[in-house]
Amino acid sequence: MPDLSAIARERAALATIADTIIAVSVGKGLRVTVACPNSHLAVIDYLAQALHARGRACRCLPPNPNPVGASDPPQDRRENNSTDVVITSGSAEETDRGVQRVNITVAAAVPTPRNGDVSHHKAGEPRPTAVGVPDIILAYHDPDGPLIRYMAPHLSTRGRR
Repeated sequence: MPDLSAIARERAALATIADTIIAVSVGKGLRVTVACPNSHLAVIDYLAQALHARGRACRCLPPNPNPVGASDPPQDRRENNSTDVVITSGSAEETDRGVQRVNITVAAAVPTPRNGDVSHHKAGEPRPTAVGVPDIILAYHDPDGPLIRYMAPHLSTRGRR
């Protein structure tokens, strides 16, 4: 059972993510895709609550476990026991140009290379996932609670007028 400081750290990280999403999506529809291990699905609900508390009414779309015509989930989802969930607000159709899209990856364990796979990614650089290249990586590697390991530069409100 996590202690109160780990819970507080998780809520602070989610508040930072929600504040960032709100700032970059002003006047736009919103589509947040979260690739999350099944053991941490509550994070998606907490994020939706944080967005709602900041005035952004949103809803979670149920995950589509299998793409149309596929009999099994994709290999990476089976291996990682993960789910992709979409949080939408306003007009968030896939074809809508006025939509702010944010991809979030929740990492529950340190990825280990398989079959001699040597990564060509720099430390802290995002890795492509089932939802695309993540804009935000929330990592649960530290026993004291999660850390925001990466946030894409285009999400920064500095320098934006």
